[in-house]
Amino acid sequence: MKLKRLTAALIAALTAITPFSFNSPAATVFAEGTGVVAALPDWIPSDFESAVEFRNTYGATHIDNGLICIVLLNEYSTPTNDFLRYDTVTTKNALDTVSRKVYSSDMTRTKLEVIVYSPLVQGDIEVDIVDTMIQAPSLDLGGRHASGYYTFTVDNNFNITETDIFSWLPDSMTEYGDYTKKNGEVSVKDNYVVFCTRTIDQFGDRWESNSTNKNEILKPILSSDCTMQVRDMYCDGSIDKIYVYQAVNDGNEKISWTRTSSARPDESMTYTLTADCAVFDNARSVLLTDTARFSIVDSETGKLVDIDENDKIFLNPDIRYSSGEEGIYASVDLAAPQMTSNPYYWDISQFKDADIFEVGLLYNNIPDGYSLDTAGTVVRKFDNGAIDYTYKLKSTPTGDVNDDGEFNVADAVLLQKWLLAVPDTHLVDWKAADFCNDNVLNVFDLCLMKQELTKKMVTTYVEPDERFEWGVPFYVVNDGLKLYSGPDESYDVIASIPADTRLTEFGVKKNNNTWLFTEYNGQCGWINTLDKDGKMVIHFEEATRKPVIYLYPERETDVHVELELTESELNTTYPKYDNGWDVTAYPDGMLLNKADGSHHKYLFWDAVNCRTRFDFSRGFCVAGSDTESFLKEKLTYMGLNEQEMNEFIVYWLPLMEHNAYNLISFQGDAYTNSAKLKITPTPDSECRVFMAYVPLENAVAIEPQQLETFERKGFSVVEWGGAEVNSFNVK
Repeated sequence: MKLKRLTAALIAALTAITPFSFNSPAATVFAEGTGVVAALPDWIPSDFESAVEFRNTYGATHIDNGLICIVLLNEYSTPTNDFLRYDTVTTKNALDTVSRKVYSSDMTRTKLEVIVYSPLVQGDIEVDIVDTMIQAPSLDLGGRHASGYYTFTVDNNFNITETDIFSWLPDSMTEYGDYTKKNGEVSVKDNYVVFCTRTIDQFGDRWESNSTNKNEILKPILSSDCTMQVRDMYCDGSIDKIYVYQAVNDGNEKISWTRTSSARPDESMTYTLTADCAVFDNARSVLLTDTARFSIVDSETGKLVDIDENDKIFLNPDIRYSSGEEGIYASVDLAAPQMTSNPYYWDISQFKDADIFEVGLLYNNIPDGYSLDTAGTVVRKFDNGAIDYTYKLKSTPTGDVNDDGEFNVADAVLLQKWLLAVPDTHLVDWKAADFCNDNVLNVFDLCLMKQELTKKMVTTYVEPDERFEWGVPFYVVNDGLKLYSGPDESYDVIASIPADTRLTEFGVKKNNNTWLFTEYNGQCGWINTLDKDGKMVIHFEEATRKPVIYLYPERETDVHVELELTESELNTTYPKYDNGWDVTAYPDGMLLNKADGSHHKYLFWDAVNCRTRFDFSRGFCVAGSDTESFLKEKLTYMGLNEQEMNEFIVYWLPLMEHNAYNLISFQGDAYTNSAKLKITPTPDSECRVFMAYVPLENAVAIEPQQLETFERKGFSVVEWGGAEVNSFNVK
């Protein structure tokens, strides 16, 4: 007991916190406003079994109902409760001990100690758990002599948040399963590297580190036992442990843990986990091999910009592979990744052989209150294949000092009056004029406000008649393509766009297919898609894929089929298209191509540089795993027979089912007006099914599409095709 008192006294002296004595009376909890003693919430353990469940679910700590509950494992050499193994040392006068109890079971010598705290103050709170039966700490967190070290912060409303490493690091069976499912066996969090290891008793498993850390780049700091509690009650379960390293110096380091399994004496199996790490930013950041990190920071403060669930910030990847011909590249057809966190991590191992790998930030999705800094983007590449992208944004005051919802001349006049101390002048929102970002308003802010106001007036652009929720991406072919403020060369030139720039079409004018509305470097405007000779100066990425045409005459019939594309260029046809197809069609759908005598089930064609504005005003948002059943239902309803439906699904299912979600809309006039069929003799019934879809990371709401059914009669023609729209959501 002498060691226990000495340890507690030493910690109290060093940290200015007071040890809690178990002999002091526990605090009484009253129901608010009643003076009646209140029962503890149901989630707080009240016996041995519920304490075991708590440890398996939450680990050592959990916060709810304004209370902090800590459950500790006590293992004694004798099955008595004559003393407590742990001392708890808390920040002085910061916590009220509501309850502290020890629960035991006849089946094990392990006891569980349940401590419940209620915060008394706001601010940061510490709790040290000191094991009186050991002399050395099990944690290496700042040299504290503690077996457990937990920190919390309490805000003005007495909401409690855990702030120590276990706020994210698992220390329970449930948390271990959730963490490994999301992050895998090897992961990184800030400047920590985490190994999740599982041992099966029956296999004779043993994990050992085979890394020397000779470069002193990373050091081991702690392990977390997430094994099911209590082990001697569940001896046939797995042993789940986590080993954590912390970066201490910049550089590159490989760390490995190997599991050796000897299920049989004459056989040994090994399994190795390796973290190939790049450490940088003065050991504040770690990236694993072939990982890209994307961060959006305030260029003034260097701090990460807050991103909430309402922000829809998309990355703009440009990934291309050489075709073998000089200057010719094939682009990767890829949905834009959405930054769901800041920083955001992306596994880029599948693109490690790409000839061009560049990722920008879509300017139209920059968080509110910011604009792109002229310093642009900082890209750092590391030897392990990791890349770090930092997008710098500058805070942009709204300028709306009178808080009327608009930034205009009235705001500049009001600020000028306020600076001149004109009586009865009041700024409703003075921060809206702090263009210097120094929390001071002066003439320099007025000058910058006038510059922004002038820029706003100069760069006013003509709004499109129709804005697209799902923009179509394209590349600029000609260098120096002009961006105009309106859909005519009589408007002001806003910017000059270099060749190979990747942009997105966000709107159009009615009855004007030549000009399109886009955004470049944060400036909205219009570009002319044709040069003086009528040639396209941009290249759309979308392609009309595998439309196939089935012909079903009532009797053997010679048929001529012509295809007129108004918004794309014909790419591949089979049989070969030569000013049309001339075939002999049979009632069972078989076709005899007159040009070469070959037989076919259908006529195939596809197109490139598709400029069709697909209609996504109505449609369906379908989980990738539900794609097959969805297509079966809808295609059957629309009139495709079993053979046609199967051929449709065989082609499209592999491209769609592995997406998290697909936004699907079956096109009508948008497709048939851009791909016109002329068939002689004229069919009695015609069904043209064309599916456009957008791969999504998250589900979106969309008004359901009402589909039409098809009735076959007489000479019937059926066509199906589709296009993946690699586009981005627009606010």
